[in-house]
Amino acid sequence: MKSYSQAFLVLAICLSACTPKPMKVVLEQLPMQYGDNSKVKDYPFAKDPTVIHHGDQYYMYYSLMPFDPTPQDNSKPPKFNDWHAAIARSTDLVNWTRVGDMDLRDSKGNPLHGAVAPCVRKLDGKIHMFYQMAWEGTDGVANIWHATSEDGITFTNTCDRPIIVPETNWSIRRSIDAEVYRVKDKLILLFATRDKTATYQIMGMAEAPYGSDYGPDKWTLLSVDGPLMTPEYPWEMSCTEAPTVVKHKGVWYMFYAGAYNHEGQQIGLATSTDGYHYERIAPDGLFFTHGPEGAWNAFESGHPGVFQDDDGQVYLFFQGKESLNATYYLSVCKVRFER
Repeated sequence: MKSYSQAFLVLAICLSACTPKPMKVVLEQLPMQYGDNSKVKDYPFAKDPTVIHHGDQYYMYYSLMPFDPTPQDNSKPPKFNDWHAAIARSTDLVNWTRVGDMDLRDSKGNPLHGAVAPCVRKLDGKIHMFYQMAWEGTDGVANIWHATSEDGITFTNTCDRPIIVPETNWSIRRSIDAEVYRVKDKLILLFATRDKTATYQIMGMAEAPYGSDYGPDKWTLLSVDGPLMTPEYPWEMSCTEAPTVVKHKGVWYMFYAGAYNHEGQQIGLATSTDGYHYERIAPDGLFFTHGPEGAWNAFESGHPGVFQDDDGQVYLFFQGKESLNATYYLSVCKVRFER
């Protein structure tokens, strides 16, 4: 009996030693501050960043605020009409040049407009985009769609309807802020939605066979009985959204936004050892706050987008603004993992 007990103890110690442990995450701010002023000369704007390395350049995709084309006083924020995505490119991840508005097509090649908060990833060398767009099937509520590209500039829908419309007893039929990453033979999709009262921004999870066409019939909703994450701490207020995930030495690190835009959004961090179940870092998940008074991001540091380069180096892109009524810029930090 003693030998069995000793064997089990040794096994437990070995398993404990083999379980990957989350590491300390340290950020190094890089001198990037990007805003797209193609619509109104003196009002640069960009938010919701996602980045890939393609060929000898980096491509950054972001949401661009719509602007009223009629003449107006440029000292005031422009009027809204509809949102869309735009593209910039760089050779060093710091200095970016606008390429143009995204060229998005439906499956028949017809131009589309209105892609927002794109998540662009290279999967087995092919460029995929998971983005949100409103559609008539949910009375104008936004859901996540899928498109692919050969050059990183022109994207074509693989299916002309959303790929995930959550049907649950805990959420409305909304899915936004897509993030995808691989766990074994599955592609995991994280998304933000809202509770039945449409008050709280919460997160869900789905999966599809890795290497499939990622069409609507390939996704299985995993968050059936309840959301993946809900706002629980004061700094998160009524919103947890914009998840973005990177794997390092057997641990998945999920950066996410807490609090709604225009409410002083900040960035949280949660970790997972299986890619499915996440725990916030102690004590409350808060990882990256807004900047000090007078800084360009003094009011908000939010909507993160993680990018791992071909050499393994990880970067965290994010949006920020100086005050409630200021415009949004994008910036980036180099990420280090330390014991």
